[in-house]
Amino acid sequence: VRRVFISDEFDDLMPRYLSFIRGVVDSEDLPLNVSREMLQQSRVLKVIKKKLVSKALDMMKKLSEAEEKAIEAEEEEDKEEEDKAKAEAAGKKEEEDKEEEEESEEEEDGEAAIKKYKEFFEAFGKTIKLGIIEDTKNRKKLAKLLRFESTSTKDGETVSLSRYVKRMKEGQKHIYYIAGESKKDLENSPFLEKLKKRGYEVLFMTDPIDEYALQHMDEFEDHKLMNATKEDLKFGDKEEKKEKKRSEKAKENLKDFIEWYKKLLGDKVEKIVISNRLTTSPMAVVTGTYGYTANMERLMKAQALNDPSRYSFMASKKTLEINPYHPIIIELNKKSKDSAEDDTTKELAWVLYDSSLITAGFDVEDQVGFIFYCAAFAAFT
Repeated sequence: VRRVFISDEFDDLMPRYLSFIRGVVDSEDLPLNVSREMLQQSRVLKVIKKKLVSKALDMMKKLSEAEEKAIEAEEEEDKEEEDKAKAEAAGKKEEEDKEEEEESEEEEDGEAAIKKYKEFFEAFGKTIKLGIIEDTKNRKKLAKLLRFESTSTKDGETVSLSRYVKRMKEGQKHIYYIAGESKKDLENSPFLEKLKKRGYEVLFMTDPIDEYALQHMDEFEDHKLMNATKEDLKFGDKEEKKEKKRSEKAKENLKDFIEWYKKLLGDKVEKIVISNRLTTSPMAVVTGTYGYTANMERLMKAQALNDPSRYSFMASKKTLEINPYHPIIIELNKKSKDSAEDDTTKELAWVLYDSSLITAGFDVEDQVGFIFYCAAFAAFT
């Protein structure tokens, strides 16, 4: 007898996030005259496990790289067609040297590679993200397998972190992302206003595990990952220094208004600051660097066996960011000086704050009060 069947199930050979892989391990080095408990502690078994994980990741890497090459080829082809159309419009003629049959074959292979990886990631993307959380040794390899929708992708398309880095704008130093329920909800978020204005691409984290997985990744290829909904958003470019000087001046001008607003809101917010991310919205509620975001709070509350006391220490410390150049803030500033104790002024301030909470994804604590303030404000206008 040259082959002896030991077991049809052996969970220890693969980590949890690779449990979807099925196969047969054939080894001449495993001892047969020992119990399964002793076999689990075998040095040979540890080597086999390491080799299996490495082999599995290499297979996934090949799928990923084939998809990346196919997408790059498509982008180059689209660019060539654009250049050709421009040349024809200018009255120039170009000779075609490539045969149509070869082009069609390459297109078919590229489409097949893209479709293959898309199907793979749709089926096993969650387990790869689980690997980001659990497997610290292979985290960098797994990060290259991730795919996300973004502000620059069309419906149904995704982008890898490697491709995101390749097409970063000149002067951009960080990778930006935002988490929520869907791409449609996130596209018009006020947190993206300044990022869009700069032309920076922002990744959309719409899978419940996404934000939690990325908390275990500080950076990718020397680029820090930054959550667009948290305080202390940095751009790291030349414009940021100029904007900082402007915000310092605005802070001085709105000093009394900020004190009045903080006193009105009390412990609802930790502080009120001048925003560096808003361009068209009057204000936004952001969370602390190390606390839960609105999306994480929503996910934690949705847990079936949820115990509020377990995550209360991680509850978001809210910071209210105001846009000093917005007409509503300018008008509210005037009202706070002229009629600080007037009910209408306070109601307007509360409506703005509660509206910002809803936009950020938080629940309004006093929903009845919010409806009352909205009705009073509508009657006033």
